[in-house]
Amino acid sequence: MPEHDELSAEAALREVNRAQSAVRRTGRRGAIFFLSLWLITTAYWLAELFGPEAVQDYSGLGLLLVVGVVLGARLVFRERVYSRLMSRIVYPVTGAFVGTVVLASLYNMFLRPIEPGPEWVVPDVVVALIAGAPLLYGAVRVFRSGE
Repeated sequence: MPEHDELSAEAALREVNRAQSAVRRTGRRGAIFFLSLWLITTAYWLAELFGPEAVQDYSGLGLLLVVGVVLGARLVFRERVYSRLMSRIVYPVTGAFVGTVVLASLYNMFLRPIEPGPEWVVPDVVVALIAGAPLLYGAVRVFRSGE
């Protein structure tokens, strides 16, 4: 890199700090992305499990629309640099999220009765929270690392 041959120690330190702050910023953006998907997923499952029939009929369409907008925004504003933790954690969190959503869907299709009584409130809330738990874990882990 010929243009950086004449950098002083202070200028090099400023450049390193600038690069580290860019990496931290992309890690925070990834954590905010996980957190927003967690909120969307939890709202979807609560609407699906507790909403009236009309809400249940259209909640899947709303979920697809909102997730599409969030993913589109993520693609438009993506960065080329990622923190080491974010690069390591994105695939396990995604895999665990897909697994918990599949389990929640199986619960909703096969275990939950068509007309649930009040005794189904606690299991429904637990399923709604567990479905998005990997996303919340990923967001908290990235925020706490401060990387």
